[in-house]
Parts: sequence; C-alpha cells; structure tokens
Amino acid sequence: MKTVVLYGFEGEFVGGNEYDYRHPQLNHVYKCILFLAQDSEHPNFEFATTECSKFGSANLKNLTGKPLKVDVLNTDNFRGFAGFYEEALNEGSSIVYYPYT
Repeated sequence: MKTVVLYGFEGEFVGGNEYDYRHPQLNHVYKCILFLAQDSEHPNFEFATTECSKFGSANLKNLTGKPLKVDVLNTDNFRGFAGFYEEALNEGSSIVYYPYT
C-alpha cells in the first residue's frame, strides 16, 4: 500500500521541468510542499530530490519529510490539500509552491 510522504523545502525554479504544471517564475525562490507516493512511510530524501528536479526545482534547502496522516485532511485547515494527496496517489506526486512576496 502506498503512503504519501510530505516534503517541505525551499527551492529555486530553474526550468527543465518534466511535468506540465503552473510553475513559479524562472529563477525565483519559493517554499514548497511535495506530496510523494512511496512504498514506505520513511522519508527517502534521494527519491524526493529526484522528483523535485522533475518539477524544475533545484538548490533545495531545509528539506524535511514526514508521512501524511490522512485524517488531517478532514480538518478545516487542511481540507484544501486533499486534491494534492489524491493526485500523488494517482500520479505518483504533486507539488504546492508558495512564492516569496
């Protein structure tokens, strides 16, 4: 059974992304959450870093990882992340970024 692990990091969008998504501006730094479906609930930072590069992210800083507790998606604060969780289960990964303003 797949587990979705959340990886938080700060990174730079450098382009060369393999996935088609609404990405940050080129060379901009942003905070991000990567939703990554894995066979284990233990963070796999090498796998996460490779997946981040497929989204065009580089120069990662402060990479952290922890398994998503699915019941949190039923709370008001996290209900909006349910779609990213579902996408990760169906497609393998999903990403949310927060540009610095």
